[in-house]
Amino acid sequence: MKVFFQNKIVEDRNALVSVFDHGFLYGDGIYETVHAYDSQVFHWPDHFKRLKQSARRLELKCPWTSAYLLKAIQQVLRANHAPDACVRITVSRGCGPLGLDPTACSRPGLVMLLHPARDVKKLWEKGVSIGIPHVRRNHPRSLDPQIKSNNALNTIVAKMEGTRMGVFETVLLNLDDDITEGTTSNFFFIRRGRIYTPALSCGLLEGVTRNEVIRLARRAGSRVQEGKYKLKDLRTADEIFLTSTTLEIVPVTKVFSSPRLPVPSFLLRPLWQGPPGPITRRLHQLFRFAIIRGTSSH
Repeated sequence: MKVFFQNKIVEDRNALVSVFDHGFLYGDGIYETVHAYDSQVFHWPDHFKRLKQSARRLELKCPWTSAYLLKAIQQVLRANHAPDACVRITVSRGCGPLGLDPTACSRPGLVMLLHPARDVKKLWEKGVSIGIPHVRRNHPRSLDPQIKSNNALNTIVAKMEGTRMGVFETVLLNLDDDITEGTTSNFFFIRRGRIYTPALSCGLLEGVTRNEVIRLARRAGSRVQEGKYKLKDLRTADEIFLTSTTLEIVPVTKVFSSPRLPVPSFLLRPLWQGPPGPITRRLHQLFRFAIIRGTSSH
């Protein structure tokens, strides 16, 4: 794989990060993942805005312009012959002496690389299972959820629980037992034709794809409600789905809750299950139409 490292395209084996980089030492940095279709980055202005927002909230230098970063993304796509792919942009605090003081780092680091390819069409068709882990989402007063941080220990621990449950994704509750978001996705459910999704005040990241789905659904005449929801609210759901930059919209077919005592995953009983539903399918069609319109306008 070829990656964009600091200011140019290099072979991945030559993209070496210093042991003094605070991103390596402390997870001090931010990232953003974008999706390119026919070499055009979908909703790039929104992704760039969120990247800059994360940087401001961490007082992290992010000196590159939108045009510079977009050009670098397209260089990654061309260098890897991958016009339809996801690219992760990682910004680290940069090199400095040991210690937590961020002002000791003089220059930020920049890396861009492709996400591994996977068969998302199969996920769209058959749906996925999700699990509710014991670990809770970081409280917003502990770590601002609008910072897309390189430090992912909270969601890594949740993902480990999900692996033990044998599920595709884990969706975390907050300290008040409200549903928040997945480790890399936003969460929606549908009941009697109305679409529900956790409010940002529950402690979740404002997803770019989440916002686009809400916009498309409302434009199509669907009612979308953002609020605080418990697991019991899912028992009467007709459909459940996830959204993310890499997945787009994927239906959920089963929801499990992590057991108090370790048991084999095949013994777990779902607290909700159902086939991919028509509203989820229709929303994904609208989303794909929006992609086509977006790429054809360039």
